[in-house]
Amino acid sequence: MIRRFFALSLALVFGGGLASAAQAEPLKDSVPSVSVIGEATEEVAPDQATLHFGVVTERPTAAEAANENARVAATILDELKTLGVVDADVRTQGVTLTPVTNEERDPKGKMIAVKKQYVARNDLSVRVRDIQRVGDIAGRLIDKGVNHLQGVDYDYSEPEAKMDELRAKAVKDAERRARVYAEAAGLRLSRVLEIRPADDGAPFPRPYAMKAAAAPMADGAPPMRPGVQRISARVSMVWALSH
Repeated sequence: MIRRFFALSLALVFGGGLASAAQAEPLKDSVPSVSVIGEATEEVAPDQATLHFGVVTERPTAAEAANENARVAATILDELKTLGVVDADVRTQGVTLTPVTNEERDPKGKMIAVKKQYVARNDLSVRVRDIQRVGDIAGRLIDKGVNHLQGVDYDYSEPEAKMDELRAKAVKDAERRARVYAEAAGLRLSRVLEIRPADDGAPFPRPYAMKAAAAPMADGAPPMRPGVQRISARVSMVWALSH
């Protein structure tokens, strides 16, 4: 009697273990299924931009370089206020003061230090919410003392809302593709077994960036062309199949 009870207990234990293992197995691996990638793309016109620029000043002493650089930077900040740019849209990217030694060759060809200068630099960025004003603002800043225009990044407002729309379209595209495969095989789509974003972890698409040479530049506002930005969303989906 004891042996029969022990055998029954083992059967229940191992039987329960096998059932748990079967449940742990991914459902998509135990039923007929189809796996597809859905994608949606859109071209978006930028509606705002970020200008990157700097003021570089070279003088014989550190104090002269720093003071002159600060004076020009203050003038530029005042000009931005005149142009209607709020303080929250202006950011200091970096401030440096560096000694620089100029060298020349003596009559024997040996390099010798000739003159030591100090270079002060103040790098800033400004967000321009009216994209039509980017070129004009850049020109006005150059007139006020900006002598290093590093470039402009174009962007668009409400990026997450636009990406959410594309993600929904990507799901519809995945369903369309899966239905094509299923019907071609004489089957029908059943329930969804898996949805996995294929664009998670990918860097957010950066807009086109125009690089500009250091000043001096031609009189007037530099021409700016934002173009369009292509954004996309992808999703991986698995459907169960039925007859």
